[in-house]
Amino acid sequence: MLHVSSEVGTLRRLLIHSPDSGLGKVVPSKAQDWLFEDIVHLDTMRRDEYDFYVKLLLYFLDPEKVRGRLTALDADPSRDFYKPGHPSYFDSESVIEFQRLLADILDDELTRTKLVASICAIEHEWYSTQAELLTLNSTDLANALISGTTPTGEMLFSPIPNLIFTRDLGITINGYLLLNKPAKPARTREALLMQYIVFNHPLFADLRGKVIELADNELHFLLPENEKEYNRTTLEGGDVMMVAPNHLLVGMSERTTIYAAQLLIQVLFEKGIVEKITIVKIPHKRDFMHIDTVFTQARRNVWVVLGSLARRQSPLIDEQIDPTMGRLIPPKADEEMKLVQFRRGQTKPREIENLEDLL
Repeated sequence: MLHVSSEVGTLRRLLIHSPDSGLGKVVPSKAQDWLFEDIVHLDTMRRDEYDFYVKLLLYFLDPEKVRGRLTALDADPSRDFYKPGHPSYFDSESVIEFQRLLADILDDELTRTKLVASICAIEHEWYSTQAELLTLNSTDLANALISGTTPTGEMLFSPIPNLIFTRDLGITINGYLLLNKPAKPARTREALLMQYIVFNHPLFADLRGKVIELADNELHFLLPENEKEYNRTTLEGGDVMMVAPNHLLVGMSERTTIYAAQLLIQVLFEKGIVEKITIVKIPHKRDFMHIDTVFTQARRNVWVVLGSLARRQSPLIDEQIDPTMGRLIPPKADEEMKLVQFRRGQTKPREIENLEDLL
């Protein structure tokens, strides 16, 4: 049974995704569209970073997979042990590959047909593309739906490089799973793939009836453009932190809207999932993006906080400017953090002055 009530509890099981071939197709001209600004050398990324990361996870979570084999694995130039879908893949039940789960559900003919049709629809592909994809076996089809490339090398649709950030796919809140509602079109396909996995894979069978999907505002399409942003339902995993069994942090950011935060509060309190929800409003800027990029829990009593948002700040350039001249600098109101805490059963929220007071 899946159950998470802390950011720093004992790690028992983890969902990961191997850097797929789509990562190697990211070019500078598409960095903004695909929301991935790094230009990576795929082979180096896999060998020098991902392989080491996987070995470390397996060493602690599934040691039988690597015990006595580390030297041999490092010496194998093929890297077959790390390739999802290969017969020699490590295939752990504790370090779980997203692509493997996808391949599993594609063995079912009805699920396969519906998912391929859905992907082709959101990617504006032809019916002939759908028919071509349905001829692939489950392993090749899973790889194609993720990387956007067929086994013959034909690129059907754009890659989804952000899938390596599996935290964004969904958040376990005690015994419930909250699914991601991405703000940007570039992440729609990965969210759809996760939906199909959650509702069709046996791994998530215990969560049937405990999956939270936030609905769109039914009047959203009627609103003028300048009002749509605040009334959209968009929420990403980096803006949700489970800091205690009864306490959830939700960020209002560039990617998570006030409407989504309000809807989430309503759903969680109605179901009695948590007692306390703190909304953390951070600047709507690419520099900040999610709350997990500005503060992170390291231990139960230790947090790492971005200096510019902390109570005690280190000397900044602004402080070196003459006070008289400093009056000419406009206040950075858009870079302030605001915190409001809601409790189940209470109508009046509590305003919190500083992040340190909360943590």
